[in-house]
Amino acid sequence: MSDQVIHRITILASFCFFLISVDGQAEQAGSGSGQSAASGRIEIADAQVSLIQNTFVAAPIAGVVAEVLITEGEPIEVGRRLVQLDSEQAQTELEAARAAYEAVRLESDNDVNTRYAKRTLEVRQRELEQSMNANRQFAGSISETEIAKQQLIVDQSRLAIEQAEHELLVARAVSMEKLASSQIVEARLRKYGIEATVSGFVVEIAVQPGEWVEAGKPIVRIISLNPIRIECFVDGRKYGPELVGRGIEFFPTGVEAVPGARQERKGLQGKVTFVSPELNPVTGQARLWATVDNPQLTVRAGMRGRLVIAAK
Repeated sequence: MSDQVIHRITILASFCFFLISVDGQAEQAGSGSGQSAASGRIEIADAQVSLIQNTFVAAPIAGVVAEVLITEGEPIEVGRRLVQLDSEQAQTELEAARAAYEAVRLESDNDVNTRYAKRTLEVRQRELEQSMNANRQFAGSISETEIAKQQLIVDQSRLAIEQAEHELLVARAVSMEKLASSQIVEARLRKYGIEATVSGFVVEIAVQPGEWVEAGKPIVRIISLNPIRIECFVDGRKYGPELVGRGIEFFPTGVEAVPGARQERKGLQGKVTFVSPELNPVTGQARLWATVDNPQLTVRAGMRGRLVIAAK
């Protein structure tokens, strides 16, 4: 065999070995992501903890901060008063509204005019009947003109009753209007006491006593660590929405260093809640979210660890 043929065979063998090496490296790089489908499980070596609840409590109205009632790092429950705005003017407005309502309410309950008009009608009707009886006994004793005047007075008394009843209805309507006005002021006054809408931990306070705040300005940030989210990436060419609902176990890295953490290596339990329909055009990876219960608060946002998705 000539040296030239041997040289060509050597080059061809080297090229085949190079292709096998490249393919093996690519396969090893793919497995290096930490994803494995052994026994139907999927394991992601690098997952990160993030917050599900990260709430900014804003000022519902503008005002001057009178008092800050919480401290950073403090655990709070829903309804806890966070910040109190100066409400002196609103309190005065409420007192005025309540006084106006009480005055109109008393007027709406006052039926004196109605009762007086009814009593007057009874007297005028009796006078008219007496005059008519007198004419029946002694014809012409009471002139027709006088009878007509008495009838007019009776009619006026009936109209006076209607007028008094109408005024009473108007007074009651005004009373309801004043009551609604006072309730509006009460509702506005409650906004001066800004309360927590969620439970969690106070991690940021953006105002100080004496500071003017505009309506809508974030003043307190509250986070919750239970439940908490685990984020990672999976091969979107192999996996998709069918993973949603599958159980997971998360093993945080360095969890032993967290104060109060449990020492056994049992992971936090949860389930997959979201697999993005979008894939990275270069790597083909898709974002995956899982929600886990964290009752002992052993993991916090920013920590990393290993995520295992159970077999279907």
